[in-house]
Parts: sequence; C-alpha cells; structure tokens
Amino acid sequence: MSENSTLIEILLKEDEALDLILECQQKIHQAVKDRDWFVLDSNITKMQNLTVSFISLEDSRNAIKKNEYLPEEHKLMKSVRSKLVKSKIANSALNDYIKISLGFVQKVIDDVPQRRNVLYSRKGTLVKRQPVSVVLNKVL
Repeated sequence: MSENSTLIEILLKEDEALDLILECQQKIHQAVKDRDWFVLDSNITKMQNLTVSFISLEDSRNAIKKNEYLPEEHKLMKSVRSKLVKSKIANSALNDYIKISLGFVQKVIDDVPQRRNVLYSRKGTLVKRQPVSVVLNKVL
C-alpha cells in the first residue's frame, strides 16, 4: 500500500472517530444537564475507548513523514483539525457549566443557616462547619 493511500485511510478513520467523539460529548453534556448518571457513565466509557483509538491513529499518522500533502490529504487534515477544535470548545463549555453549577450549589450550602454555635480554632480563626444535612424541595 502506498504512503498516500495509507495516510488518507488513517485520516478517514480519525475523521470518523472524531464524529463519534463529538456525538458522545453532546450526550455527556445532555446527561449532565438531565442528571442521568447511567447515560453519563456509559458515554464516558465509550468516549474513553474512542479517545484511545484516536490516539493510536494519531501516532500512526505522525509516523508518516511527509513534506507535501495531496489536496485530498490536506482537506482531510483540515477537517480533522476543525473537529478537534469543536471538541475542545465542547469540553470547555461543559467544564464551565459544571463550575458554575458547583459554585451555585456551594453557595446554597454555605448560606444554609446552621443550628450549632460558632467554633473557633486555637489561633482564634473561625472554623467553618460542614452542614450535617440539607434538604431541598426544588430541583436545581
């Protein structure tokens, strides 16, 4: 098999793997928003497997040293890079969503009035107690 056809085959497999990774990322984001932990867990596992296969393909592609690419190879490489950027943006958006949600929940927990007295450390600083339990009657 020639070097050109091998590179094109690898790039096509990478492109397909990235399509599946982007699909998993969307499902993960939706599962986090819907709090569907079983779907989240299964898609995280699926995404980890896809990532391992993508890294393997990327190593194979990097092993092929070329100075100039054919137009078809160049087009596929642009597609792969574009999908990698989309994946990075999706990861960043999910990370931001989780940070904001965590901050909101932490603020709610911090603002819950405690029934116990205030405690101070040996040095006189305020010791913050963790709430014993918090019951909410609303879905956050």
